[in-house]
Amino acid sequence: MLRGAISTGVALVVLAALAPTLATAPAHADVAERAERRVVTYSVITRGKVTASMEVFRRQAQETYDDPRGWRAGGVEFHRVRRGGDFTLVLASAGAVPSFSPSCSASWSCRVGRYVIINQYRWRHASAAWNRSGRTIRDYRHLVVNHETGHWLGLGHASCPRRGSKAPVMMQQSKGTGGCRLNPWPLPQEAAKVR
Repeated sequence: MLRGAISTGVALVVLAALAPTLATAPAHADVAERAERRVVTYSVITRGKVTASMEVFRRQAQETYDDPRGWRAGGVEFHRVRRGGDFTLVLASAGAVPSFSPSCSASWSCRVGRYVIINQYRWRHASAAWNRSGRTIRDYRHLVVNHETGHWLGLGHASCPRRGSKAPVMMQQSKGTGGCRLNPWPLPQEAAKVR
């Protein structure tokens, strides 16, 4: 009986001590807002003959990173710095993409080590599979930045989970969707993997 009274007393003291901490988060606070944030810094460079607007590239990449539908849903905040940072976002001419690695193709975007490489041709023209669907070039830009950055965050390629569902952003949607619907944003389960 005494042991039970002591346990109850200890539990009440612990709860009383935690009460101010527990009360600090509003009951209606969104879970994503309370989740711990991971701050990532990146810089932007070019490689090869780049004719696309770098001002637009920098702005639209940051808009993709800031969008709550993107990796931000996984608790990742992206801040651009003048040089260095945790990774480097590159806008590269198609011919310069393979200079990062023999495994990179002049036809696609790529990720090698700290470099998240966006193929200028794809940035400007998307892909045949994407264009056939009638989706916008802006959505394609969201897709390619999210996909290649997802590789930098540690994720590999994904496949269509079932016909008619949204494609994972880590699926190679530039080449096709295998029956999934085109989707430029990480699925909730993908975002959860980078927390």
